Amino acid sequence: MFCVSLRYNRQVCFAAMILLVFMLVLMSCGRTDKPADQQFNTNRVYFNYSISAEEGDDNLTVLIRFLMGENDEAIPVPEGASVMLDDEILNPDSSKKAGTFYEVHKPITSFTGKHTITYADASGKQYKHEFNFQPLVLSTYVPDTVQRQDMQLELLGLEEEDYVRILATDTAFSSEGINRLDTIKNGQLSISVDDLSKLVNGPVQLELNREYEIPVENGMGSGGKMAITYRLRREFILKD
Repeated sequence: MFCVSLRYNRQVCFAAMILLVFMLVLMSCGRTDKPADQQFNTNRVYFNYSISAEEGDDNLTVLIRFLMGENDEAIPVPEGASVMLDDEILNPDSSKKAGTFYEVHKPITSFTGKHTITYADASGKQYKHEFNFQPLVLSTYVPDTVQRQDMQLELLGLEEEDYVRILATDTAFSSEGINRLDTIKNGQLSISVDDLSKLVNGPVQLELNREYEIPVENGMGSGGKMAITYRLRREFILKD
């Protein structure tokens, strides 16, 4: 009786293994992965470039991605194509969340000025995008303790008319804080006493972000964009 039961269990296990193998074969046949050269549809590819930097960091980050449409996944370039920052060929990396991307870190101090991102297809045709990087500099000294009165700050590295986001937070949970995008003319930024009234006395963290986007005009069918951000921070004690 025991031998019959053991033989039966073995038959059930063997049948289950056969069924599992059959299912794996079906799944493999149904997979529709495509090589990179078939995925890279030039009518849909959207060039997505970003440069991000922060005062106090030694390096900035250049991130390059090619999307199948502005809001779709990032894909690898076809075999034989290349991606370059200036004269440096970049190697791809990938993650499950971000897809395929090209990332490089450069010293902020030596990166100031004009640069070029180039995508060259397998035939040698090049798509170039030139840009100018300028770090944001706060030339006005912000003391450790600031009186509750109008603050006049001077910024360098901006266009004659430019845009900077102002963020200011304190330690009070119920405080409204400051969060707005300001138009800056000739580098002059004003934080009024009315602005400061949104903050309570005590430690304040001030953050200034220059953030802007420019179109990638020499792209493919879907075009593209470049986002450049530079962040700087100051901390002080606010008092009446």
